[in-house]
Amino acid sequence: MLDTRSQVQAASKVMEQTFMNELEDTPEKWKRLFNEVTTDPKRSFATFMPYAGPGTLKQKSEGAPPTYDQPYELIPTTWTYQTYALAATITEEAQLEDPLGFMAEIPKMLARSERKTKDLLYHLIINLGFAPNVLGADGLPLFSAAHPLGPIATPTGAISSIGQYLSNSLGATQLTPEALYQGQILFETQRDDRGLTDRGTAEDLLVGVQMGKIAAETLGAPLAPYTANNAPNTEHNVLNLIVDEYLTNPYAWYILGRKNGGKLGKDSHSMSVAHKWQNRFKSWRDPQTDSWNAKTSFRSTYGFVSFNCVAGSSGG
Repeated sequence: MLDTRSQVQAASKVMEQTFMNELEDTPEKWKRLFNEVTTDPKRSFATFMPYAGPGTLKQKSEGAPPTYDQPYELIPTTWTYQTYALAATITEEAQLEDPLGFMAEIPKMLARSERKTKDLLYHLIINLGFAPNVLGADGLPLFSAAHPLGPIATPTGAISSIGQYLSNSLGATQLTPEALYQGQILFETQRDDRGLTDRGTAEDLLVGVQMGKIAAETLGAPLAPYTANNAPNTEHNVLNLIVDEYLTNPYAWYILGRKNGGKLGKDSHSMSVAHKWQNRFKSWRDPQTDSWNAKTSFRSTYGFVSFNCVAGSSGG
């Protein structure tokens, strides 16, 4: 006989609500930065197929047919889903002899563990953005000075199908108004995979905690900081400042474009996270030992599809 008012059922509902309350109290930091996308629920991987659209229109004579041009597929990007889980057990004896109240706190602890795990994992997209062994579909890290436009695969690696390359790396430069403006120029001079103007909108300046003060002065001072004259600061309040404790390089800084609600491409960056499930909390009693168990898990994947609408400096 199943009874929703039984002691086990009632305790499980309380524990689940405690878990969810903890998640709602402290938002996950990654959601400020990355798109959240939906993929095929039946597949253990997610594949994104970028493409190059048609070029410019061609002049035609009166009565003549138009020039034909076709979009074409670029190098696909595939991410593999992984499951992460953590559990805890309270013995039959400890359920009674529990002076610190661990049993009531375990759902909150597991919620915090899941939140921190996600933040640590998903921030790797940016933290490893300059790593030479963490490569995108074009065979280069997220931040590079020579991304191929219209990349196609060859036996020796990816090359540009139109013979053009573009940078989204600001090198090892210190954050100043002048350096920040150079980053905005990268957005303004962005090109699509046909080599045509494809301006991106810069929205956020992302820095670690150690860079918070410098970034606040760079964006917040109406007059040029670190100078003896009263020249206006052209970068005053041009971007939103995000100070993030999960960034591992204390000197690095990044400019992020728009998030586009999971719709990759267009005027938005492609750094994204996809979930099969998350915050799956469960509690139960072991029938042999009468120990109380609690578990939480999530299954996700993450990465980037292209270098558009994001730029970074490893700091100076």
